[in-house]
Amino acid sequence: MGGLKEFKIPFTSLKDGSHDFKFEVTSSFFEAFPYSEIKKGTVHIDVTLVKHFHIMTLTIVMKGEVEQVCDRCGNDYQQPVQGERTLVVHLNADSFEDEDDLISLPESVHALDLSQYLYEYISLLVPSRRVCGGKPEGSNECDPEMIEKLEKLRAGSDSEEEEKPIDPRWDSLKNLKFDN
Repeated sequence: MGGLKEFKIPFTSLKDGSHDFKFEVTSSFFEAFPYSEIKKGTVHIDVTLVKHFHIMTLTIVMKGEVEQVCDRCGNDYQQPVQGERTLVVHLNADSFEDEDDLISLPESVHALDLSQYLYEYISLLVPSRRVCGGKPEGSNECDPEMIEKLEKLRAGSDSEEEEKPIDPRWDSLKNLKFDN
């Protein structure tokens, strides 16, 4: 993936020291990642880049909301996301191996593309269990009709099992005794 232009930082023109950048991640950002579980959202990102001779440290602060599907009722809801990550970039190091939050860039690279890192960091902020609700407003609570249907199905399966007669062949197996 070539990245998204608006998330590139041309670091070679920056002087040593601290530099601040602001980015806005919107739904079009997530559309650039075809297999993304996040389809819509708005996340404000503040990046503080501290540049030294052969190293840059980026502190990335993210805050916003992304649209998710509730695991319980199936409705879309707005999931708040908030977090901070640090990315360390080693400059002019062709043989250095990349790790999760530590990357290296060769001398030929003049801009740092943050799009993939931002996508991964935002995705990690989304909880693994996605459930709407928790707010008193009715718009963010699970769909009462769907919850009622689920309760009926769950209650219906228990009562059906109790009413079924047990196959007599299974009863005869209870009388078997084994010597161990």
